[in-house]
Amino acid sequence: MTDIPPPGPIGWFDRLHAWMDGRPVRRTMVVIAAFLVGWTLLFGGWIAVAMLRGSTERNAGAVALLYVIMPFLAVILLFLLHRMTYRRFWDDDRKNARGDRQTAMDPPPGGKLFPPAPRIDWPLHLRLRHGLFYLLAIAGLLFSFMPYENQIAISRFMVGISSGSATRRQLTGLLFGYLPMILFALLALTLIHRQQRRRDAGLLDARERLLLRAEMNWLFSFGVSLGSVILFSQIFGNMIITRL
Repeated sequence: MTDIPPPGPIGWFDRLHAWMDGRPVRRTMVVIAAFLVGWTLLFGGWIAVAMLRGSTERNAGAVALLYVIMPFLAVILLFLLHRMTYRRFWDDDRKNARGDRQTAMDPPPGGKLFPPAPRIDWPLHLRLRHGLFYLLAIAGLLFSFMPYENQIAISRFMVGISSGSATRRQLTGLLFGYLPMILFALLALTLIHRQQRRRDAGLLDARERLLLRAEMNWLFSFGVSLGSVILFSQIFGNMIITRL
């Protein structure tokens, strides 16, 4: 794998991280600011949704919090995890190209960020595919985990198939984490199978090989991120309906 492109341009988050690097005061300032903004948006949104609904039912607080938490997980967290995982996959490719024997899942040394992913000139059909995956993933997450009744049904299902809390935790990770990742990985392999066969036969030029590598990294990083968000949605949803 010698045709791995160099990292792409540095973004604002990388510049912010470089500004904080090695300076505890700056890092503390950013953490405090992010914490205050995050909690303000969370509780502000929770109160706003509760007031707009005007419900006096016992589960009104849980329903309102689901309406705030689940869109955040389905949109913001999915995008952030996908971006981070996509960069990590490209970094693993660079390590493999250099013959680096470091474990692929090792974190970057010293808390450094992974280098930016290279800039890819995506063709229109792949842009449309990516947009469709995001649309279907967000719609599926909101439809499955935002309704209070769905969370109750999921909780009852998990209690019914488990023999205790330890078993339930293991089944939660399996059904809502690993299983979605495996299913999406199978889908990704199906989508790129033809191009992989053409690559192995030497029928792809340098640009097509780069595009295939980029699409593989995009799909598999999206599958990892989606499985993680599904797992978080179930865990947070169960906490909300059982504690509120």
